[in-house]
Order: sequence, then structure tokens, then C-alpha cells
Amino acid sequence: MKRNGLGMLAAVLGMTVALPAVAAEADRRQVNQQQRINQGVRSGELTGREAVRLERQNNALQREIRRERRDDGHLDAAERARIDAKQDALSRRIARQKHDAQSR
Repeated sequence: MKRNGLGMLAAVLGMTVALPAVAAEADRRQVNQQQRINQGVRSGELTGREAVRLERQNNALQREIRRERRDDGHLDAAERARIDAKQDALSRRIARQKHDAQSR
């Protein structure tokens, strides 16, 4: 019985330590995507209009993350999945715009 209790305790502690790391990943991705947009502008891969559009989308996603955290300070699994999907889509849009061969 004592081993089961220790195993459960270890599992709970592991999950509570991992939750902030998972939530912080959404923030890290947002920063990374903003850096990709800035790099695209500096290198000439993105036009001004493309950069403004992508930055607006990135900012809207950041507001959504803050709104989702407002209730308890954390993102639950469904919220994380939804945000991950939106971040994936934004990442693809950034890549597509950077490699679309438009003249700058």
C-alpha cells in the first residue's frame, strides 16, 4: 500500500511541475513566431503588408491565450489543443508568406 501511495504522489507532483512548462510553451511559441516575422521583414522575405497581417494574427492569438488563462491561470487540455492548432496554422502561414517569392 505504501508503494502505491508513493507512486501516486510522484505522479501528481510530476504533473503539477509539468503544467506550468506546458502553459509556458504557448508563450514561447508566440515569441518564436514574432521573431520569425521580424526576421522575415529584415531579410526582405515578407512585405510590410504581409508582416502587419501576420503580426495582427499573432497578437490576436496572444490575447486568446490570456483570455483562456483568465479563469484559473492555466490552460486545460482542450484549450491547449485548440491553441496549438491555431499556432500550427499561424506557423504555416508565416512559412508560406516568407517563401511565396513576392517582390519586396
